[in-house]
Amino acid sequence: MLMLCSAERRTQTTWRQSSQHPRAFYLRRSVYILGCFRAQCIRYELSFSMTIKIEIVLTSGSDGTFYPGQEVSGEVLVVLTKTIKVSRIKLAVYGIGVAEWSEPNVENARFLNLEQFLFQTSNDASNVAYFGKERYMYSELILCKVNDFVPAGGYTYGFACPLPENIPASFEGTDGYIRYTILATVERPWKQSKIFTQNFQISRHLDLNNESLFPIKAEHTKSIGCWPCLSTGHLSLSVQLPSNGFVPGQIISTHIQVHCRRNIKIRSVTTVLIQRTIYNARTPKPRQRIENQVVCKNVSAGIRMPEGGAVAEDQLQVPWMLPTSCNSKIIKICYELKVALELDTCFLQDPHAIVTIPVVIGTVAERDASELSECESIQLWPSKT
Repeated sequence: MLMLCSAERRTQTTWRQSSQHPRAFYLRRSVYILGCFRAQCIRYELSFSMTIKIEIVLTSGSDGTFYPGQEVSGEVLVVLTKTIKVSRIKLAVYGIGVAEWSEPNVENARFLNLEQFLFQTSNDASNVAYFGKERYMYSELILCKVNDFVPAGGYTYGFACPLPENIPASFEGTDGYIRYTILATVERPWKQSKIFTQNFQISRHLDLNNESLFPIKAEHTKSIGCWPCLSTGHLSLSVQLPSNGFVPGQIISTHIQVHCRRNIKIRSVTTVLIQRTIYNARTPKPRQRIENQVVCKNVSAGIRMPEGGAVAEDQLQVPWMLPTSCNSKIIKICYELKVALELDTCFLQDPHAIVTIPVVIGTVAERDASELSECESIQLWPSKT
């Protein structure tokens, strides 16, 4: 009886193994076929890449950098290692701007499950992806149209493409970019096309003599009191600049005036130049995202402000940076100067007084900046807090 049970078990085990054997065979067969197909594709791509070689050589511009209105000229070098059939060879020069980022969906933030609430896990489905794209230029040129067999050898095709005047400068940011590309394509009938791309840079000159510049003055007023409803006076902060336009290397001379009837100690005076990059998305709905980056900063030691007020001068040198750019609807670059006072007093709920002044950063300085300092300054509307 015992021997019979052992024989039955062996028979069942053999039957199970034999039943699983065809599935394992077909699985191994499928893996083998896929591996052979992939290896064949790799060999085809290697042979195809070795058959056609493309190179783009720019004969104009300085180190691949151009300015709006210039002409991008160069040569496309095509080398064929064997005779192949070619439909045509074309060249495209284009520039695009892209802004993309994702944000949590505020509307669905309250509909979190228990696991997300307790363990603070993220839900990708609750994020909204914003996207914006803009095309600044597109030019296509047919270099060669044969639709026949081309013998092995090297071929050179020249090209020239004028750049529009209103295109923005190249830019690479965290949430977007502005890029310009040259794309050469060798098209073959019923075959994969061979593509070669090369990027080039666009720089823009911003002449401050063509901008509306003027001396500028901004004021900020704070109420002094132990409680918001018990005001015992006001503190007035005034910042004046000789001009609102500067170039890298110049000194921003800031004239700071503080008026107050109380003896208040100023802990520190901070002058900051901030670059504001504005990204604009169009889908799924219009959305704007602003990225602030500190370009340079100067922190001065504070003083005991006498009763009545104090006057101070601060200087900040502008480093190299991108000029102000408003030529793109997707990505804009602007600058602002902030002057912040940190006050040591118990009469203020917020011990900071901040004044913000928009400035223009260019590449060509004013011809005579002394004339602007003698003019009457334009005063910004004062704000009270």
